[in-house]
Amino acid sequence: MMRALLRRVRRTAVSTGAEAIPLGTSSYVAPDPTPGSVPASAVNTPTRRTPLSFWRTMPLRARLALAATIAVIAGVGSGVTVGYVAVRHELIQHVDEGLYKQGQRMQTSLIKGYVRPFSDRRTLFGETQGNWQLITADGTPLAIAPRSDRTGVVVPATQRIIPISTQDKAVAAGSREDHVYSTHLGQDHLRVLTLPVGNSRAVQIALSLSGVDRQLSTLGWQLFGAGMAGIVLSAALGWLVTRTALRPVAELTSTAERIAATHDLAHRIPVAGPGEPRDELGRLAASFNLMLDAVQEATDRQRQLVADASHELRTPLTSLRTNVEVLANAERLDPEDREALVSGIMNGLDDLTALVTDTVELARGEEQADHFEAIRFDLLVQRCVDRAAAHWPRARFQSDLAPSEVVGVSDRLAKAVRNLLDNAAKFSPDNGLVEVRVAATSQRVVLTVRDHGPGIPHDDLPHVFDRFYRAASARDLPGSGLGLAIVAQVAAGHGGGVTVHAAHGGGTEFQLALPVMVLGRT
Repeated sequence: MMRALLRRVRRTAVSTGAEAIPLGTSSYVAPDPTPGSVPASAVNTPTRRTPLSFWRTMPLRARLALAATIAVIAGVGSGVTVGYVAVRHELIQHVDEGLYKQGQRMQTSLIKGYVRPFSDRRTLFGETQGNWQLITADGTPLAIAPRSDRTGVVVPATQRIIPISTQDKAVAAGSREDHVYSTHLGQDHLRVLTLPVGNSRAVQIALSLSGVDRQLSTLGWQLFGAGMAGIVLSAALGWLVTRTALRPVAELTSTAERIAATHDLAHRIPVAGPGEPRDELGRLAASFNLMLDAVQEATDRQRQLVADASHELRTPLTSLRTNVEVLANAERLDPEDREALVSGIMNGLDDLTALVTDTVELARGEEQADHFEAIRFDLLVQRCVDRAAAHWPRARFQSDLAPSEVVGVSDRLAKAVRNLLDNAAKFSPDNGLVEVRVAATSQRVVLTVRDHGPGIPHDDLPHVFDRFYRAASARDLPGSGLGLAIVAQVAAGHGGGVTVHAAHGGGTEFQLALPVMVLGRT
């Protein structure tokens, strides 16, 4: 048969143009593409790197440190800018206060009478600072008093010593009350105030802002230096903090990589400190350790199951091999011996099938909650009792089933119930009674199965739910030794449990307890 299968595979490979695939491999070799056709995936298209892709390739520690640094830069930059603007506003406001005080004195004096040329401005206006000039509504300067003139006199205007804007002309024309602004005249940075003095005239006072500029320059460099120092310090502290904070993540990554490389599930992430971890990373490490515990436990169970199954399979396989070898010389056997031999082979195959089926059931593990459904448990038990009564005619089944409902996987619960019934019938004497009861309370449903057989020795009771365990008195009876282990697994998967004890008056009593559940909550 195997050779015919190989020939069929080779013929199929030749007819499709594909290379033959050795059996036992999972590789797939596609047929050669038709001439001129090139798969789209084979075209080497250049990939363009974007800033987002660069960000994603950075380690998490570097990303957090960089994000913290950017946040610090934004915060420090905003603080420095706000501080600089606030100080500049305060200094300019102080200059404006001086301008208005000086301008109001000059405005009062100029409104009272015309200033004659070569008048002493200190006599006219008191102590003043800066330059001033008198202008008309059309922007013509009438008189000036430059600060650089040591005589301090007012002279007829021959040039503009203060820039004249449209707003200044509007003040002279009387359409504006005043105008204050900053401007440049050559290399000089000035603060100018324009006030009306009547007769379509206005006076302009200009103070130099060089002192303010020097203070702001010094302040700017100081803020810049302090900001840069803060940014560098914050970046260093951010790197140290992220490195310390992400140490559990690094240990988690290292542990995962070590497990992937060595397949050793014994590695764990150390969780420092007594009690439950409080921060997110500590809980992550603890959850990862719990996951490893569960995976290691499941792996150990699977390995033990495979080891136990391989050990248990040796006996029926050896028996089958012996019987088949004897059957090979069937011409030397009497018909009765040959019939007995064939019957033994069939029984061995049945035992082997049951063993494999039960092993697969155990290997399925716990039930998935998304497969749960509402089940009338009493009706399910009744169907199992009817089946057991047909399968075990030498036993009598008596049932008392209270209406009850549970949530679970119907097939798995039926398997557990059938195993309990089969176990009770198998150890019952001829015409022995098997009592089946279902009782329901507000919190749980209990199935009780009692037989009137020889009972289980006290020393064997703690082990009846172990896989492949069989009491000394039951080793000659058919069975795989996995039935009760499956019952325990199903009960645990449904949030319940199973117990066994010696029944009063002889026999054994099993109790399968299941919680009364509603879909989505217990």
